[in-house]
Amino acid sequence: MKLLVVIPTWNRANHLDKAIGAIAAARAVARAADGACEVELFISNNCSTDHTVEVVARWQDTAPWIHLRTWEEHTSNWPQIVNRAFSGSALDYDYAWLQGDDDWITDDTAYQQVMQALEAGSDQPPAILHCCQARRALPGDARILSGLTEDLCNTYGWHDLLGWISSLVISRDTVTRMLASPQFAMSSHSAYFHSEILLEAAYGQPMLILARGLIDQQDEKQTAECMERWAKAGVGAAYWGIIPGLLNMKERGVLTAPLTIAFFRYLTYSFWDRFSVETMTLAVNRDTPEEIIATKLQLLGHFTNLLGYGEDRKLYQNWLEGFTDDIHEVRESTNMIFRRLESLGRPSYSFELLSSRD
Repeated sequence: MKLLVVIPTWNRANHLDKAIGAIAAARAVARAADGACEVELFISNNCSTDHTVEVVARWQDTAPWIHLRTWEEHTSNWPQIVNRAFSGSALDYDYAWLQGDDDWITDDTAYQQVMQALEAGSDQPPAILHCCQARRALPGDARILSGLTEDLCNTYGWHDLLGWISSLVISRDTVTRMLASPQFAMSSHSAYFHSEILLEAAYGQPMLILARGLIDQQDEKQTAECMERWAKAGVGAAYWGIIPGLLNMKERGVLTAPLTIAFFRYLTYSFWDRFSVETMTLAVNRDTPEEIIATKLQLLGHFTNLLGYGEDRKLYQNWLEGFTDDIHEVRESTNMIFRRLESLGRPSYSFELLSSRD
């Protein structure tokens, strides 16, 4: 089996160095076992200005299996970054493991386990194999779960399975279908654009989940540098893009079955929990235009179109009605408070009453 590890990177030379070291260690273990898993690494360099090229060149001196392409222009467009990562090399592979430059393999047997899981399901080769994040895995859990991609997403959560790029091992056929997705033509894209085109490409196809943790983030907590990157790329606003993104897929006939409430799980809560906090924060700000509040509520309403017509939709509609009432009450209360403050700020006496008499 040919496994191509793909890392899109930008100005994270030190993190990348550690990531390559872990990949090299796991690759050596796989080769020492039986050599049946051939691992190569493709690094898509998004025009880095730090010492990324020097780090990669040092590794390439003794590791010809590492390949680098440095693009002439930097891009912050996530669909373009994804496209460059998958189409930027002419390397042959059976499966591609998409990995973040600030993540790293935590188990030296990772590539062996991936190969063994894929071989076990060779009668129905999976479109995707999800590798669990080490810090979220249960100790001793070595299960391999299988099912259709959409069913597993409806059970364990679309974001949990297809959101974190470093968990994604994708078949070549699936990559080809991803790059052909009409989602690329959308005027704006969500923070989970890759999850949308991957869901489309793997819809109706088998998927595997390795419950044992094989990979993790290098930083235990989100760093200031990471948050700055997200802010510059507008990731926060792009979260809202998942709603029109999924609606587009439904309108194109990709999503043939209703989505469940569990599909929208986001770590320990739901996407609309995150959106409702943001909307409420805007609501208590008197300077927020009413049309912005109305737009946010309209977007939240579109979730009902994705949830079908069963119990999940009814539960969500009941929540949304209550939340909408809360928003209106908060807006009215906020406006009343500011009117009171403005009233209290007016002078009680005119200056004429205090003027000196002749």
